Amino acid sequence: MSLLPKERVLGFVWAATSIAIWSGSLVMLRLGVTTSLNVYDLTALRVGVAALVLAPVIRRRGFALDRLGTGGLLAVVAGFGAPYILLISLGLQTAPASAAGSLNPGVMAVVFVLLGWRIFGDRIGPARILGVVAILVGASFFAGVPGAETASVGHLILLFTGVMWAGYTLVVRRAGIPALHATAIVAVGSAILYLPVYVAVLPKQLAVAPMPDIVAQAVFQGVFVSVVAVFAFNRSSELLGPVAGATLPALIPLATLGLGVVALDETAGARDIASATLIGVGVALTLAGHASGRWPGMALFRKVFRNA
Repeated sequence: MSLLPKERVLGFVWAATSIAIWSGSLVMLRLGVTTSLNVYDLTALRVGVAALVLAPVIRRRGFALDRLGTGGLLAVVAGFGAPYILLISLGLQTAPASAAGSLNPGVMAVVFVLLGWRIFGDRIGPARILGVVAILVGASFFAGVPGAETASVGHLILLFTGVMWAGYTLVVRRAGIPALHATAIVAVGSAILYLPVYVAVLPKQLAVAPMPDIVAQAVFQGVFVSVVAVFAFNRSSELLGPVAGATLPALIPLATLGLGVVALDETAGARDIASATLIGVGVALTLAGHASGRWPGMALFRKVFRNA
């Protein structure tokens, strides 16, 4: 049965909400590390506030040790928790938000495809092959970015965070843990492991940072990213179907590029736009190939591919 127009509109609204928050989180991190807060502060604010908000989920459902095991639990916390946020923030000290918005989901999609094939026996068809190629070509544009040595290091860090994201996704997939529960495990687990270290030994700038900056980062990173975006993503997937939901990360590169230009006064040349577009298309092709359901353009793509 086809979706009602109202459901479709609501689905797109929820999709736009999740993409705006995910892209905005990278812009906010870039703003934070280049103004009043350091990477350790930003990580503490994100995991601390998210842990407070999501603690009731852990109280009801626990840490899913029966499905994850101790190793799996540590893997998801490291792969998408405090270490992941620390590295993203560190990379954004020298790389623009647009680079994070392209390289992070792009590498995630490529590694997700390869590990899914190796671990779960996922099929790699023509669409996914083309998607991987598009991502690699788009990502290669960043190799020509001029600048100091620190800029290239920032880009390499962002590449590695994509690997971490993919590893987290596959562990959660294997364990069959719902998105909100997985997010709660990551947030509370990160708070337990990271906050004592942060308080005891890590450098801090919270005492001298303007209160509006602290509140903005705490609310956006801890509430919007960890709760609102997850709910919005799940609702969009329910209303638009699993394939549409799986391809939402494809919009992150262009959305982050646009937000970076507006909010951070970053530049967006032809190469940046081409890179974000290629990576976005590649992410859509690779992730749509995994989701159950039928992608509306897949039949036409396969026909063109066969006739090529």
